[in-house]
Amino acid sequence: MNHTITTWGLSPGATSYLSQHPEQLPALIEARSLPPLPPGYVPEVVEVLFDDLPYLRSINGVLIFSRDCLPDYQPGCVEYRLDDQLAFFQVGGEVVIDRLGGLALVQGRAA
Repeated sequence: MNHTITTWGLSPGATSYLSQHPEQLPALIEARSLPPLPPGYVPEVVEVLFDDLPYLRSINGVLIFSRDCLPDYQPGCVEYRLDDQLAFFQVGGEVVIDRLGGLALVQGRAA
């Protein structure tokens, strides 16, 4: 699998991180093979994971779980899952997976 990640054009640091965390590779390989999420897609469930641990979970816009972390905590990786689909993954500040391209930003209207 290391050969696979070396073809992704990642920095040596990101490649090294992923090589040290092979448990994450199957989900990353699968997500890279999927198209971007469709325009207008609104997920019911949004999860944010730091270093493969859940930190936030929202269902239909209601936060149902959050984990405290230190203000200076810098996770090795950050993952966003939408309806159990890997939608975004980054190692440090480097984006590895970004399937969010088709999603529209929701903006409030001024009254």
